[in-house]
Amino acid sequence: MDSKLVYSSPFIVHSKTKTVNREPITVNQNGLALIELLIAFSIIGLVSILIAAVYFAHSRLFSTQNTLVDVSSQNKLALDEMTNQIRESQEVVSTCALCAGDTTSNSLVVLQIWPIDSSGEPFEPTGSDYDFIVYKRDTDNTKLIKKIIPGAGSQRKASQKIIATNISDLQFTYDNPDPTLASEVTINLTTSAISGGKTITSSQTTMAVLRNK
Repeated sequence: MDSKLVYSSPFIVHSKTKTVNREPITVNQNGLALIELLIAFSIIGLVSILIAAVYFAHSRLFSTQNTLVDVSSQNKLALDEMTNQIRESQEVVSTCALCAGDTTSNSLVVLQIWPIDSSGEPFEPTGSDYDFIVYKRDTDNTKLIKKIIPGAGSQRKASQKIIATNISDLQFTYDNPDPTLASEVTINLTTSAISGGKTITSSQTTMAVLRNK
């Protein structure tokens, strides 16, 4: 009797396929509440206001200091210019033939000085051919003008220039009721400018002695 052996193949793998149902994960994100937004904006606004206040305060202070330095510098430079010129002058005169109506007063001074030669050296003129220098305010009373009027034999150039701006007051005081006999001239100069709605003022006084008096 023939017998049959039945072998199970070891290579037959019985697998089961599992189906996995993946459900989407839902994340519940809550947004900022209105009150939180209002608080955040309020804090940002307050900080911005504080920063702006500090910035503008420093800006105004910086502008005021710059204006004060500028006003004081102009005042000192103008005073030094006039003082040195008065010390080099022969005398204060009432007016001169070429002064176009400029007459010495408490707000204007006419100075007589020696003429200069082609080398720039001063010399004593023969006759009355002196040079003249006038210091006065302009027609708007805001600028200080220096006008040079040379004599006939002088090599000095005629000119008119602004030596200071923002002039609010200019006063000349003489040590003699007759300015032409004065040996000392006291100058009071006031300069002012507006910065940040405030008027910045510098007022200085100096005295000059004429060299030949």
